[in-house]
Amino acid sequence: MHSPLANFLRTHGDTILQEWEAEVRRLPAAQRLSQLALRDHLPQLLESIASLVAEGRTGEVGAALGLVPDMHSLERQSEGFDLRQVVKEYQVLRQCVLRLWGAQAQGGALDSMEAATLFHEAVDEAVGAAVSRYMRARERTFQALDRVSAAAIGSPDLPSLLPRLLQVLQETVPVVDTVAVMLREGDTLRVESAVGVSLEEGFRMRVGEGIAGEVAATRQPVLVRDTAKDPRVRSELLRQSGLRAAYVVPLLLDEELIGVAHMGSRSSHEFSDEDLLLFRTMAARATSLIARARAHVSAQQAREQVEQSLGQLRASEAQRKQWEEIFSHLGVGVALTSAEANVLEDVNPAFARMHGYAREELIGRPLADMVAPESRGVLVRHVAAAQSKPHHEYEAIHLRKDGSRIPVLTHVTTLRDETGKGVQRAATFLDITHRRNAEAERQRLLADIESERSRLAAVLDQLPAGVILAEAPHGRMVMGNRQVEAIIGLPFIQAEHVGEYSEYPGFHPDGQPYQPDEWPLARSLLTGEVVQGEEVEIRRPDGQRIILLNSSAPIRDRAGHITSAVVAFVDVTALRRAEAAARQAAEFGGKLIGIVSHDLRNPLNAIHLSVTQLLHSETLPARDQRAAARIAKSVDRMKRMIGELLDFTRLRLGGGIPIHPAPADIRSVLRQGVEELEAAWPERTLNLRVGPGRYDGAWDADRLAQVVSNLGGNALQYSPSEVPVLFNLVDSGERVVLEVHNGGNPIPPEAMPHLFDPFRRASSEGGGLGLGLYIVEQVVKGHGGHIEVSSTAEEGTTFRVVLPRMAAGSQSAPAA
Repeated sequence: MHSPLANFLRTHGDTILQEWEAEVRRLPAAQRLSQLALRDHLPQLLESIASLVAEGRTGEVGAALGLVPDMHSLERQSEGFDLRQVVKEYQVLRQCVLRLWGAQAQGGALDSMEAATLFHEAVDEAVGAAVSRYMRARERTFQALDRVSAAAIGSPDLPSLLPRLLQVLQETVPVVDTVAVMLREGDTLRVESAVGVSLEEGFRMRVGEGIAGEVAATRQPVLVRDTAKDPRVRSELLRQSGLRAAYVVPLLLDEELIGVAHMGSRSSHEFSDEDLLLFRTMAARATSLIARARAHVSAQQAREQVEQSLGQLRASEAQRKQWEEIFSHLGVGVALTSAEANVLEDVNPAFARMHGYAREELIGRPLADMVAPESRGVLVRHVAAAQSKPHHEYEAIHLRKDGSRIPVLTHVTTLRDETGKGVQRAATFLDITHRRNAEAERQRLLADIESERSRLAAVLDQLPAGVILAEAPHGRMVMGNRQVEAIIGLPFIQAEHVGEYSEYPGFHPDGQPYQPDEWPLARSLLTGEVVQGEEVEIRRPDGQRIILLNSSAPIRDRAGHITSAVVAFVDVTALRRAEAAARQAAEFGGKLIGIVSHDLRNPLNAIHLSVTQLLHSETLPARDQRAAARIAKSVDRMKRMIGELLDFTRLRLGGGIPIHPAPADIRSVLRQGVEELEAAWPERTLNLRVGPGRYDGAWDADRLAQVVSNLGGNALQYSPSEVPVLFNLVDSGERVVLEVHNGGNPIPPEAMPHLFDPFRRASSEGGGLGLGLYIVEQVVKGHGGHIEVSSTAEEGTTFRVVLPRMAAGSQSAPAA
């Protein structure tokens, strides 16, 4: 369908994105991105929304957007956006579109409410999909990082650390079959560890050669979808290994390349975007652990070298010079302190640089001067521990010369003389700022997740419906809001599997109890069924039976696998009882009116026959003739009222007013109706006006005569006697239009909304049941037409009936 909003989105897409980019650039994470990276999938999203609005595809918002919000969310997470910033992007996009569209709309380019609703639904769906994907990816990343951290415990060196890290990666992403880590040594890469592929440890390649060498040279990840055919794969071993897809990422620490990681799959040509993000995150975490292991090895080596050098120092001055050389060039901080006063006797350049001093400024100062005040209290305890055992390791906050603080991992060794007395202490100092920052970020993210979970629980508790969330595949119930207990009367049961759902006493409409796997929640979990509006009878502990309206749906991951399911239910017991009572009352009243109306016809027919005979008698006095005429008129009125009651009864009982279309000329129907009204109202003036044109069609002539009679009688009844009533018939192409007009007082405004309601009259004047206009509307609708009314003091009152030229057939007016 034509949609100005859809055209606007397409023709002004670049303007929208320019304004959006100007506002989004204020976000810290967006400032370093190029325009292409910042816009990402936004142009594709705008086009999807435009297509959705243009085609008016209500109910298909999620399908129309596809995976665009998911992919955008993953890209943003990879670029360091937090969830608030991702949501802010969509808020800004909505504001830009509405602002520019508002300016456009002032120029006259309006659109339907449906198009605006579709636009808002699409943006809301995009926000929901992005938040959901972001949360799932972040949760998966945290779990993977936890496993990586757990693998690092007790693995201080690379030979023990790397195999455990590779195994964690392989177990975390099932599609990964092979993992290898190559560490940089100068301009070469050496295989340090490999799982799932026959690469010998020590295998080397030059930086710039092959896929791994290309990644090392460019410091950018590379994805290969077919290792057997990709020209960048030069290793015959990899070509013949059966790998389909491979992903190689650089291992960077503070812009320094320490190696590359190679992940391969024999079962798939693709890794998902979420998998690639997970690979990069785990690689970054592994990089810090590798660096820490290297530092640990370096520290260990330094300790060994220090101890060896000190021993050599006692033996000869030449050995002391060798120690001083090593001491001066170590990459970690080393200090020698006195055993008694813990005063710095010597420090290496790395220690001096770490603390921002010149080496000469540190000699003779207490080690405590290098420690922050909050850590000095425990320093004595650590010194005592170092004195009592060969080695001691601890963490403390150190102070730089400029007053800034750094977290430091310290390893102390006490040097003893031949008698075993401690004469000096040697300590290595490692700056663990990066590790602390990573751990702090992890804790912050975990706190954010817990906070979001708490907010979700708070929102669910405010819902008027009971909500239960269960995990696949066994059906363990993990969450239920407080409305569950309020509605069912039982505390929320944290069932461990579907079999325990029998704890909830539910019954089918036929009285049969629900089996555990028959519950809507269980069906959504086990089969993926989406259940909407299923009624379940529950027996509360107090013996009360209630009816719950249940709706449930599965929750799937990106691969389409069911991960969990949710059910929401409300108590509709009172509503169902009220509906049943209303139906019974309506059926009883309708049947009563029908019976009474039918039984009244027989005596009225007898009266009508007798009065007709009297009116045709030539010997009846004039006074009696007038009385008989009044009786006949009253009988006709009663018969009309009974007919209206019968029509009303048919409508209320669901049968509708029978409509039997047949070829007819509506002019003759109108003329006959006007003549009958003139006979019944001889003192009134009725004018008939028929415009030029064609007036044949397929109508129920008797029912249209009823329309003419009711509308004409209504106009005569509610207008002054001196005011004429006008009947106007117009040919309108595929339709004909009948207008009945009268002057006089207008219909009260408060009566207009209820004019066609049964048993309602515009005023208390005149007789009748108040069913005439109601039946007129039903007859007109039964012909596929409609009726309009206007009433003012200046123009008078006009009823306008629009009738299509129906095809011949039989139908009924719909039940009111």
